[in-house]
Amino acid sequence: MNSQKVWLITGASQGLGLLTVKYLLGKGQLVVATTRDQNSFDATLLKDDNLRVYSLDVTNEDAVQEVVEEVIATHGRIDVLINNAGFGFLGAVEEASVDEVNDVLAVNVLGTFNLMRQVLPYMRKEHSGHIINLSSASGLVSTPGFGIYNASKYAIEGLTEALKLEVKGLGIKVTLIEPGAFRTNFLGTSLRSAKKEIDDYLPTAGHFKTMFHHNNGKQLGNPERAVEALYAVTEMENPPLRLLLGSDAYTRVHSKLEQLLAEFDLFKNITFSTDFKN
Repeated sequence: MNSQKVWLITGASQGLGLLTVKYLLGKGQLVVATTRDQNSFDATLLKDDNLRVYSLDVTNEDAVQEVVEEVIATHGRIDVLINNAGFGFLGAVEEASVDEVNDVLAVNVLGTFNLMRQVLPYMRKEHSGHIINLSSASGLVSTPGFGIYNASKYAIEGLTEALKLEVKGLGIKVTLIEPGAFRTNFLGTSLRSAKKEIDDYLPTAGHFKTMFHHNNGKQLGNPERAVEALYAVTEMENPPLRLLLGSDAYTRVHSKLEQLLAEFDLFKNITFSTDFKN
């Protein structure tokens, strides 16, 4: 028998976030959804008594604290936090401006940190809860033209892995969801590009950007299946730290692991030569 949980989901007005909200409501779950502008949220869903929607800038720590405190005051707990807010960014590393990089890191990294930091005290008190951070296969494998986005997701990987070790024994579960390419609006409204373009990067970053846009609507990943997988993780007694979604993600990450091991072994002699010789 399924018990009702209190879910807090950021970036819930579109893409996987919105599909997750719909899926959870269909299962009778109590969902607290946040978006930059609650007035733009799907009006048909607002009639559901199990849904609460808040306008929230995840980069504003005070605003995050206010929303979390209101959720606790209203519902008494937060059982599952899904950090989904974020956006993609295309452009070679040199093409990106400081302001553009700051915007990506503020939402994708600081926003996730803000939610975790505000929710964790309540989960520790209850000795239960599940934090799910949306990462990406791009948080494990880099691509030309995607370096800034890669950096933001690599940061989420490191932050989340450390958190899992820190909350050991506290009753809190931690999971990274790492999708490959899915047919959402990630390549549309959730994607930004560097304003500056440098011709020297056309064969690398430029080629990737062109390929990226051409792939829109042809991605292997089924977002509805992704939501089902995400929900299944929350039902597990011992959920994984990392869950790849999509065969493309699995293939890319395995190839990266093989390359890493091969390079480490190739230069093993130099690596070991830096130890003290006792």
